[in-house]
Amino acid sequence: MNMKKNMRLICQSLFALCLLCSLSSCLESGLDDLPAYSDAEIISFQFEHRWEQPIGEGSDNTRLGVISLATDVRIEGTDIYCTITVPEAGNPSSFTEEIRADVRLDRIVGIATISTAATISPVGNAPVLGKWGDFSQPCTYKVVAADGVTSKEWTIHCTLVK
Repeated sequence: MNMKKNMRLICQSLFALCLLCSLSSCLESGLDDLPAYSDAEIISFQFEHRWEQPIGEGSDNTRLGVISLATDVRIEGTDIYCTITVPEAGNPSSFTEEIRADVRLDRIVGIATISTAATISPVGNAPVLGKWGDFSQPCTYKVVAADGVTSKEWTIHCTLVK
């Protein structure tokens, strides 16, 4: 009796496997080619200040504090002018006067919003976006569109307001 049960289970499994293989397909034709985007734009730029803060008294452990910096962005051709405003201390409560005083253009984090499916990379000494960097001097970034052909170089100019 066990032999019949096992044989039936094996046959059902093989049938299911054959059915699964026959129903899947590798469609290679009949699909419309989607156009590759040719936009190589920086749409917006924003900044954050990040700092390490201790967890508890006398502890060697730290966590990362993050605060968004209000950024007024003005785009003129391929030049982007960012006026970055440092918020008042106390919101969040871990953003103290001491930490606020330490916010500088040479140690902030830049984040860009770019065209769909494009890529962005720093040119020369421009800081890597998403990491601490120096934005005290104009920084240039190259945006390559999804089509892989169209590209633009953008220069970011920053001013910090406390």
